Amino acid sequence: MNSTITKFILWVIIICLAYFGLYGNITNEIHVRKVMDKRKSENIQRLKDLREIQLEYKRQNGTYTGNSDTLIHFLFNTEVEFINTEKADEDSIAANMRKWNSIQNKMVRNLINPKKEAKRIYKENGGEWTVLNEKQKIKKGYIQVDYYMAYDLSFSEEYKKTRNNNSYAIDTDNLTNITKIYENQKDYLKFKNSFSNYSESLIEKLEIDNIYTIIHSNFNSIFDLNENTIISTENLLSQISNNKKEISNLEKNIASENDKLENAEGMIRSAIHQRNTYTETIGVETIEKVRQKAEKKAEKGKTLRGRKGVIFSIISSQDSTENTNKKIVSNCKKEISSFENEISIRKKLIVVLEENFQAITDIQEMQNQYNNINKKDCDNFNSLRDYNLTKEIKIVTTLKKGNYTIPKQPYKWKQAILEADYLVEQAIDDEMMSKIKKKYIESGGTFRDLTTEEGYARGLITTVIQPVKDIIFDNIYMKNRIDIPLNLDSITYIPYTDIKYDFAAKEFKPNMIEQSQGEIDKYFFKIYAKYDDVFSGMDEENKVLRKNGERENIEIGSLEKTITNGNWGE
Repeated sequence: MNSTITKFILWVIIICLAYFGLYGNITNEIHVRKVMDKRKSENIQRLKDLREIQLEYKRQNGTYTGNSDTLIHFLFNTEVEFINTEKADEDSIAANMRKWNSIQNKMVRNLINPKKEAKRIYKENGGEWTVLNEKQKIKKGYIQVDYYMAYDLSFSEEYKKTRNNNSYAIDTDNLTNITKIYENQKDYLKFKNSFSNYSESLIEKLEIDNIYTIIHSNFNSIFDLNENTIISTENLLSQISNNKKEISNLEKNIASENDKLENAEGMIRSAIHQRNTYTETIGVETIEKVRQKAEKKAEKGKTLRGRKGVIFSIISSQDSTENTNKKIVSNCKKEISSFENEISIRKKLIVVLEENFQAITDIQEMQNQYNNINKKDCDNFNSLRDYNLTKEIKIVTTLKKGNYTIPKQPYKWKQAILEADYLVEQAIDDEMMSKIKKKYIESGGTFRDLTTEEGYARGLITTVIQPVKDIIFDNIYMKNRIDIPLNLDSITYIPYTDIKYDFAAKEFKPNMIEQSQGEIDKYFFKIYAKYDDVFSGMDEENKVLRKNGERENIEIGSLEKTITNGNWGE
């Protein structure tokens, strides 16, 4: 009896231990999974936040960055300027302001004095006036004095409109672009070496030495101070035009060779098909015997006759067709390669010619402006460059006779006039303004869109500067985030660790052939965290999960595909 009771108690103990052990393991795994889910969610959200920063970085810089420090510097040190023109776009202004003001002044007299208001606005904006002295009145008349840096005169807005900006932009900080191009043309070997990737025959064909002489002589003409020497850039433009025509012809040649190649390849396939079909009909052994027999006959200076002669004639014709067209294919490929190489060097030459043409034109403009001010030419490039970079020029403009002052800040004065005109319009009631518009339209007047200056003067265009982090993490984005704190200071670190996420980025730039096949620039980025780093500190607790094979890294983006989604089933 006692033995039975003892056994029963032991079984109860065993069952309880098993139950509570199993229960404990289950509850422990549930707890671990909750903690892991929380960590995973935090990492997913942080990777999503980093993705937004990467996307904005690419919008601003044209590519992704694979450096976390660069990304953080961009986040905290970049500001974006927004110009809001929405209201200005909805407004319009008289195309003929002289006619508009004339009609307005006739219909509304003495409402507001526009000139008086303009002076008031100008003064309030810090505008100052210059009073002409007696000496200036006698000697020069009433004048307006403006100060410019020499490069502002050399590279005026009017001149900039004539430039080929595809060659290079004007670098007014140090004129590096022009300097580099000018220096590269001083030495023929240096000039020629820029084409060293191409064969000597191509270099000779394009007459690189002659082109160098043309370019070099144009540069020299600017500074040789010889009245009998003139700058002639027409030959450079002619060279550019001729090379573009040659490229067009070469492209046509490539197309023609491709047609030949395709036709030849078709003939090869046809010959092989015919031979295979004939071989199946006659038999491989028969064909081989005929070939051997023909070879022996040929050694004796004889030919096969009869049925074997016919067979040999057929297979020989097939072989000849295949071999002939193989030669055609080979020749076509060589021709295409040769044409492509020539196109490549001609395109490079066009770039060089365009750069030099623009540089010569720029230097000539600098020289012309130097002569206008100094009444002589500058005799060397370095002096001309330094003059343009450092010299402040005083420009005196004669005004109509009259005893009045002139504004020191013409732009501010223009803005003041625009604002004053707008004030006049604002002071007119709707009924009268309607009559003015009707009168203006009846006289043939039309309306146009506002200029930027007019938009600012009317208060319809505003400029807003925002930190890039506020643009990325705006109210809309934050509203859609899960309820996890956004810690920008530590955003590149895996939560609960001092370990940074792994960053990587790359880009793909297609060559000319790939571009012709439809390939475009591609950009890739990837940010990821290792499993052990995400769940750092939980190693002992999550052994059961490790056993189940749950060891996937958490990552977003890809270096193989142009995707930006995460690997968590997004």
